[in-house]
Amino acid sequence: MTHLFHSIVPILFTAMAEALKETMSSAWTGIKRGLSSAPPNDAYLAWDAPGVETIKSDEEEKTQQIKDVMERMQKRNFDLHRHAFRATHVKTQGIVKGKLQVHSDLPEHLRQGIFAEPGKTYDVAARYANEPYLLQRDQEPGPRGLGLKVFDVTGPRLEGVDESVNTQDFFFNNAPSIELTDVDTTLEIMSLREKYFDDPAALGRHLKLRSDMIKQHAPYMLPDTNIISHAMYTQSAFRFGQYYGHLALFPVLETQKAADDKVKNDDPSCVLSDWLFDYFAGKEAKYEFKIQLGTDPAHHPTEDGSVVWDEATSPYQSLGTITFPAQDSFGQERRVFWEDRMSLDAWRGLAAHRPLGGINRLRKGVYPHSKKTRDRINVSKSEDVRSVDEIP
Repeated sequence: MTHLFHSIVPILFTAMAEALKETMSSAWTGIKRGLSSAPPNDAYLAWDAPGVETIKSDEEEKTQQIKDVMERMQKRNFDLHRHAFRATHVKTQGIVKGKLQVHSDLPEHLRQGIFAEPGKTYDVAARYANEPYLLQRDQEPGPRGLGLKVFDVTGPRLEGVDESVNTQDFFFNNAPSIELTDVDTTLEIMSLREKYFDDPAALGRHLKLRSDMIKQHAPYMLPDTNIISHAMYTQSAFRFGQYYGHLALFPVLETQKAADDKVKNDDPSCVLSDWLFDYFAGKEAKYEFKIQLGTDPAHHPTEDGSVVWDEATSPYQSLGTITFPAQDSFGQERRVFWEDRMSLDAWRGLAAHRPLGGINRLRKGVYPHSKKTRDRINVSKSEDVRSVDEIP
């Protein structure tokens, strides 16, 4: 009996502590909600309402300048590695295939775009990658990303997209905001990255001279841990049927959450891909697909990607789950296929998920240009892959 008592007490205390933590968090969220001037949480704003997007007159000119800068950086990478990579998210850490299942009991207001049919299941494929524009050792801190392609989607396409295109792409990073902020800031930062391409230390020193130095250094303060444990965020806004919002993926399984090993100096330089490979060798991964819906551009902006939408005024709502079964996450045939032949572009998808805000409008020009540069240098052809079975 004594042994049973001593074994149960720690469990009870842990449960009580978790319950108290949840109660306090809920109470604090309620206080913030009460103090906020934002509209009610369910007063969702139309995606095309006045103020949701504001396009500056010089945006097209600056987008072209950014395209030119990023093309030159792609060529610098080629000079180093004799292979052309994407303009960002250069280092592949793992590629996996799985399923997205829409919740069967999805509320009416969340039945939008690819989530319009409750219970529907889609094939998906995803690439985990380091975000930086350089091939770096995994000991170098920085954002980690996940590119997601959803297959066999139906519905009206964005303007200029062939109706035969049956995929929807999303891009996620492991921070809820993006330090590049907007088109103006992106041009400034990308110009610095090009200038100090071969001298990251000098880049760091110049970033410290900026008025937004804390924001610019935030990516380098992210936890350098096993990617499988990370939540992933779109950082920028997307149309969501009638509304607009930020999307995110949250790990579900305890095996994912517990795999939070920190990269050490004496680890292999490719340890993040090694950890993903080891994880997927025997276990599945599962993510909850969620959305924050915007109610007011002042509180939930699309034009400033550095603003984290407060969960007190825009709580996450669950849309479905993505499951990646155990598999070889770093097969070389699959890696080469994705890096040299796969094309991902959120602007080649459904009208219901139109990318919104300056960062996303920038991507409309930069991503196709990056693809063309990569294809030209590598003498390859990136394609709209229409079936998950085309991926090795």
